[in-house]
Amino acid sequence: MKYVFLLNQFSLKNETETVAKKIEELAKRRNLDYEIRTNSKELSTESILKEYKDDRNIIVSLGGDGTLNRVVNGIYGTNNILSLFPLGTGNDFAKTVNEQMQNGINKVDIVKMNDVYFINLVCFGVDADIGNNDSFVHSKYIPQSQRYNAGILQSFIKYHGRHMKVTVNDKVYENDFTTVAVCNGKYYGRGFKLGTNSKIDDGILDVYIVDNMNKLSLVKYMLGMKDGKHEANPKTTHLQTTKLMVESDNEIACNYDGEKMTSKTYNIEILPKSLELYYDKDLQNELTKIKIKK
Repeated sequence: MKYVFLLNQFSLKNETETVAKKIEELAKRRNLDYEIRTNSKELSTESILKEYKDDRNIIVSLGGDGTLNRVVNGIYGTNNILSLFPLGTGNDFAKTVNEQMQNGINKVDIVKMNDVYFINLVCFGVDADIGNNDSFVHSKYIPQSQRYNAGILQSFIKYHGRHMKVTVNDKVYENDFTTVAVCNGKYYGRGFKLGTNSKIDDGILDVYIVDNMNKLSLVKYMLGMKDGKHEANPKTTHLQTTKLMVESDNEIACNYDGEKMTSKTYNIEILPKSLELYYDKDLQNELTKIKIKK
């Protein structure tokens, strides 16, 4: 089976050629049947993936969560197999994969939201504000490990609750909420453990509805998510379901796997074991030796 290494030059930037060379060396050393593809302004990730829609290959996403999201949307419904190595800012889904997957081909869940798909999580409210703020998420002046924290501090200044109606298991929750998050994977914000016990192959969505709170409580709450402490907070309602709806009278933005969407209504449903994911611990360890400047 062929490996198609898909590089995102918009994430890797000046390191693209260096990474491509190291991938080539690794592939030859392991005697892999492989291709290395790089997107560009003229050739999008989506266009590259269409070239392989009738084949069965291992498509290796090299980039961040946004790159991974494009690959998931591009190969879902084909015979291709997903694999990934994180070289982006957040790389949160990869953390769950490393914890939960066995060597070989695994069947994992993905999530349909309106007419798009995601594999990690979607959030609304203050979490979406942080995730959609490119001035912090991709800032070269703020260390990677501190970008989400910087976003929290800015949210402290601009914070206000969002009025939403969330329908889960035939029950309606309507109020001003700090955040609403729907998790397939465990992590977001570069290691914040939002979906504390979420599994990517159990056919279940973990839903977190967080009541409105004052600014001081907000910062403490957000930082507590690093260790999953939000679960015990009385402001948190944790539910499990296979589908739900999020509505608002006004357009409301969300952030799903690093991508932004705006709508008044979101229909969200898990698609159990609907995508094949290839995991090779030894290959991951070799790829880890590839270092890039961020």
